[in-house]
Amino acid sequence: MDHQEAVRLGAVEKYLLKELSPPERDEFEEHFFDCQECAADLKAAAAFLDGARREFKRGPLTKSMPDEAKTPWFSLIWKPAFAAPAFALLLFVIAYQNLVMYPRLAGADTRLETPEILASVSLISANSRGGAPPSITVAKAQSILLSVDIPAGTQYSGYALSLVAPSGAVVWRLPVSAEQAKDTVAIRLPAAARAAGDYHLIVQGLSQLPREEPAELARYRFTLNSSN
Repeated sequence: MDHQEAVRLGAVEKYLLKELSPPERDEFEEHFFDCQECAADLKAAAAFLDGARREFKRGPLTKSMPDEAKTPWFSLIWKPAFAAPAFALLLFVIAYQNLVMYPRLAGADTRLETPEILASVSLISANSRGGAPPSITVAKAQSILLSVDIPAGTQYSGYALSLVAPSGAVVWRLPVSAEQAKDTVAIRLPAAARAAGDYHLIVQGLSQLPREEPAELARYRFTLNSSN
């Protein structure tokens, strides 16, 4: 799981609420150990939930008097026993949105709208069977442009690219249509959760026949070094 996928899934909130599936939970745990942004969001969200739990545990609501049975239910929200924790919870929500969610979304929009010079790695002439792999040194927060030619064939309905990290974990999988494979495929590698070391880009062909396993067409290797 990369950072963009974690943001899209709302993985921080779902992780704390235990709404992630076991595979998604494992992928997110592996991700946030290397992602400072997700780790900070997780810490802030956990603090928010702890504060909300404390407010609700301050004490039970005062018992209703017999004549309160006829009182409309919505009037209860103005009683101090209910209004105080509810108001405190509302303040927690507002603080979380302003300190965590909105800055994170605004930062993402700024990165998308701001021109950026990308370091590039070309696998177009790389030999999948050996030879010295391409090597690149970039800052930890810098994105990378990865270019690759897919060995296309008419027997395939489409293709799949998988990036394997130095740890052996699959960072992401990316589908490529048969039309896209006719030209050089350019991929932007986000900076989040990216460790230095040897990476492998695996190219698979998807058969037009049902239930047939994807065929590995090429395996490209490149080395990533961090400048800080």
